[in-house]
Amino acid sequence: MKQWISWLAVLSTSILLAACSESEAPEIAPGAEQSDSDSTDEETENAAETDEDMAALSIDMYNSNSERVGTAVFDEVEDGVSVTLNLEDIPSGTLRMEIHDAGFATPPNFEDSGEPISQYEVPEIEVSENGVVNQTVTLSEASLLPEEAQTLATEEGTSIVLLSGSESEQTQSHVAGGIIFPPQ
Repeated sequence: MKQWISWLAVLSTSILLAACSESEAPEIAPGAEQSDSDSTDEETENAAETDEDMAALSIDMYNSNSERVGTAVFDEVEDGVSVTLNLEDIPSGTLRMEIHDAGFATPPNFEDSGEPISQYEVPEIEVSENGVVNQTVTLSEASLLPEEAQTLATEEGTSIVLLSGSESEQTQSHVAGGIIFPPQ
């Protein structure tokens, strides 16, 4: 009888240990690299293409009162980076979007965002009377990938600043800002 109980205890312990070792391991994020000694150059090349296809990030945008007013979604596309603005409570009228060369965007005036990067020409955006913006623009030849020449992922970081008024107007005010990439 003692032997039977011992075998039952060993069997129960084995089943318990087997169940614990089969718990779900965390999945690797899509596009993340997983090293495998059997991987080939073709697999590595395909992983890089996957990373480029999936390069996207969502930026919280804040007004001059430090209130969240929406998002700017940056997405790597074939000819640059598309920026989709989804904003609310923005003053109606003309809006300009600038990409700045520092990874800071502190309200109320976003002065710490550095200087505008002039190579990215962005069309003016018209804000409706209800203060809502849902518009996509493309930054030609820009990239979110750190290894690309025109990357927004610099050591100094980058930011996005929205200004009211057209470029030709004398008075412009800072409407909203957000950090694309913080300084590294």
